[in-house]
Amino acid sequence: MKRTKERELKMVWEVMKGDRRSYLIGTAHFFPYSFRTSLLKLIGTARAILFEGPLDEDSMNKVVRAGSLGEGEESVLLKDLGDRILSEIKGVLIPSCRKRRRLFLFTLREIKVEDPLLGAVSGMKPWMAFFTLWTHFLKQKGWLNSVDLEAYHIAGELGKPITHLEDIKEQIEVLEAIFYEKIVDFLKRVRHWDEYAETYARTYLEGDLEGLRSNTIGFPSRHHSVIDRRDEIFYERMKDDLEEGGAVACVGAPHIHGIRDLALKDGYRVRRT
Repeated sequence: MKRTKERELKMVWEVMKGDRRSYLIGTAHFFPYSFRTSLLKLIGTARAILFEGPLDEDSMNKVVRAGSLGEGEESVLLKDLGDRILSEIKGVLIPSCRKRRRLFLFTLREIKVEDPLLGAVSGMKPWMAFFTLWTHFLKQKGWLNSVDLEAYHIAGELGKPITHLEDIKEQIEVLEAIFYEKIVDFLKRVRHWDEYAETYARTYLEGDLEGLRSNTIGFPSRHHSVIDRRDEIFYERMKDDLEEGGAVACVGAPHIHGIRDLALKDGYRVRRT
């Protein structure tokens, strides 16, 4: 397998109070590049590593089960999208789906039916169907990396103690709370997916937090119910580690803005490295 090209990680903020220093890393759950060298440097000298939630296989399997419809339940997603949008999504995803590879990160099931789109989302709740379709699209574009997973594996390799800011039950509750209307709206904007992905990759590589926030295409999980409320939860649960210093907290990049503001109010000095 060809090794993913590396880039320098710029989504990093130093959090200081007195001589106690920690770091916030704004992660991308899916990305086309590796940041291994940057992550090794940050994690290598850290006392403790914090992640949003568990990333082990058992936890991912719990997400898959939670995203599956119960017996006798039917998804309304395909009906609400309509034939024209389904045709456009099929045109984007069929080349990837026909390979019958395992779906990236969110499910271990393979597509084994004639219609790859129907096979991909059949039996899934809307949020699981959305992430399945979106990650297929990204994988087809070569987005084979995950900053979260890369940092998680490096922490394991180095034997660093890992803390989770949420448990898997809380994370599933967040997925369940994603607004159905936002899922439908984003899937209907399939013609803009390339634009969204390219803009996200460029602004992330630049460390442009405001650029990420100003992206006009409404990603379903970019909502105050998913971001703002959890900013406060994450910050409260990492406060002891920030106070002690020597921590590296890896949270989704959209959370950095809120966590940074909360840390500033508590007297920390926060700057992008």
